[in-house]
Amino acid sequence: MTAVIRVLMIAAGAALLLGCASSDLVVVLPESDGHVGAVSVGAGPNETLLNKAYLAAQPRQGSNPAKAFTVDQARVNRIFGPALAALPTPPRTYRLYFKNDSTELTPESTPKFEQVFADIARRPAPEIVVTGHTDTVGKVEDKDQLSLDRARAVSELFVQRGIPRTSITIAGRGDRELATPTGDQVPEPRNRRVEVTVR
Repeated sequence: MTAVIRVLMIAAGAALLLGCASSDLVVVLPESDGHVGAVSVGAGPNETLLNKAYLAAQPRQGSNPAKAFTVDQARVNRIFGPALAALPTPPRTYRLYFKNDSTELTPESTPKFEQVFADIARRPAPEIVVTGHTDTVGKVEDKDQLSLDRARAVSELFVQRGIPRTSITIAGRGDRELATPTGDQVPEPRNRRVEVTVR
C-alpha cells in the first residue's frame, strides 16, 4: 500500500473519529521502509502539497489554501491510533539468493529466510507469492526449470514450518526479470534469487 493511499485512508478515519468534516486532518506517514509519498489537499490555486513525513493539513472550505504544519508521532497515535491499528499489515517483498546452478540458499540468505518466516507468522491469513529467477547462463528451458525449482524449494521450506500449501503461489521467470541487467551467459549472483511477496 502506498503512502498516498495510507494518507487518504487515515484522513477518512479522522472524519469518522472526530465526527465532522470540518475536523478532517490529513497526515503523510512514512512507510515501514522509510519511503514517503505525497498528497494534495485542495485543488488548483488552493492546493497544498504534503510531501514530507508527518506533514499535515486540515482541508478548508472556500478560497484559502490549507496551511501545512508538522505533527509528531505521539499526536498521530492519539488521533489515529484505532484507525492505524485496524489497517492490515502492508505487503513486503524479500529476496533470497542461491548458490550457482543450485536450489540451495546462500549462507547469507539462510538467516534472511528466518525474517521472511517471522513476517509470515505474524499475519493472521498470509498470502505468499514465491517467484524464482536465474542469471543469464544456460539454455532458456533450463533457466525456466531452475527458476521454478528454486521457487518450489523455498515453498517447501515454508510448508515444512506449517504454512498451508494453499497459501503459497509459485512461479518461475527464468532470466526474464533480471535484478542486475547483464549480457547473455553472464554468471551474476544477484540474479540467482527468489522474490517472496508476503501479504
